[in-house]
Amino acid sequence: MKDDFFSEQVRKTGDMVKRDVHLFACRGMKLVYDVNSGSLHQVDEPAADAIELLLQGCAFPEVIASLAERFSRETVQEVLGEIQSLKEKNLLFSAPLTRHDPGGSAYPLKALCLLLSQDCNLSCRYCFVRDENTRNALQMPLEVGLRAVDLLLESESGRHREIDFFGGEPLLNFPVFKETVAYAKKEAGTRGIELTFTLTTNALLCTEEIVEFLNREGISVVLSLDGRPAVHDAMRQDRRGRGSYRSALQNIRRLLEGRDYRNYYIRGTITKHNLDFSRDVEHLLDQGFDSLSLEPVVASPGEDYALEAGDLPQMEQEYERLLDLFLNHKAAGKPFLFYHFLVDLGRGPCLYKRLSGCGAGREYLAVAADGSLYPCHQFSGRDKYYMGSIMDEKPLQENPCVETLYEAARIQLECAGCWARYLCGFGCAAAVLTQTGGMESNDFLSCALQKMRLEKALYLQAAQP
Repeated sequence: MKDDFFSEQVRKTGDMVKRDVHLFACRGMKLVYDVNSGSLHQVDEPAADAIELLLQGCAFPEVIASLAERFSRETVQEVLGEIQSLKEKNLLFSAPLTRHDPGGSAYPLKALCLLLSQDCNLSCRYCFVRDENTRNALQMPLEVGLRAVDLLLESESGRHREIDFFGGEPLLNFPVFKETVAYAKKEAGTRGIELTFTLTTNALLCTEEIVEFLNREGISVVLSLDGRPAVHDAMRQDRRGRGSYRSALQNIRRLLEGRDYRNYYIRGTITKHNLDFSRDVEHLLDQGFDSLSLEPVVASPGEDYALEAGDLPQMEQEYERLLDLFLNHKAAGKPFLFYHFLVDLGRGPCLYKRLSGCGAGREYLAVAADGSLYPCHQFSGRDKYYMGSIMDEKPLQENPCVETLYEAARIQLECAGCWARYLCGFGCAAAVLTQTGGMESNDFLSCALQKMRLEKALYLQAAQP
């Protein structure tokens, strides 16, 4: 068999191979994920062992000799032939993608996050605007909202755009929300642009009028509910220290009943105080919710609710338990969505997205209540990342600090060697800044959790018919 599989340099180091192929096992199933093509393969023991040796830089004769005691020569040669065939089809050990970063004008604006209110009717312990330096009573004037819509629609970025309404609590500024949606729909229609809207809310202000408006206008909703009552109330309290679970649940149910429980996510947070978070998923399922997302908290080290590296073993067990819940509910005809188990390998992210990450500061911007522009909502109020004002004649300003979100240092030194780099979008820069105090290095815990979830998600891709 001709052995021209890898160059001599790669054989000696194995570095290029290791970062572009991920071999792992989950629940006894051996899987191989090809990083550059996004292909996933279920393999048997001979193939897994052969791939492991190839990942170490072995040549074909070395692989055959090493496996000779456990498998026949014919079996190993057949396996190597199949691997060679997959490589030629660019489905395994595929060619590296080429990073191309042409700069600002090549990243037209596609989405805006409008901080309609930088005030809130709750005082959640982990909220990024809880700090007095960033939280204030500002409400976005209608003029700012309309100017933001114009900026988004004037961008040359194809037919599809998105506006996310955020806060604080955006429903504290419902009149501006309502008028901005009406204006955006009218203007998008005249330009032939398809515009979608998402609202993130704690649901406490969902009156009958607001519920009717959200459902009539087809606005996607992300509803904050952490899970079990005690878990929710410990973190999501009003300014008098009272829990909000009961009122939130009542209003969420009323809202979702009006849309037949569609077009929504229940969004919870995992902290040090609910490391048994699969119980929160169970609770939310028991309440009749089937579109769920539980996000690890973004917190500075030292907070009593911050996650730590020592929590990883328990979190691994919880994600395993979530797999059981997911598969059992599907088998019983009651499937549910769990955001971090959604991986679309067939129609995955486009090449630019895979190579450039989330797009914060380029394709996606946050507009603060006063019209200030930032890379995303979590940078709001950080003067270093200010990008101009929506009210200026030329709103966007170049900011070298924003470019540090995409600097090669962090990506090349860490992300470029990671098998998950095209599935996670190089991680969240704001989370890195919060949890490490800088941009020089990724946060170990966030990366570990991301890869933990992704392996479970890839397993589900292979395990489900």
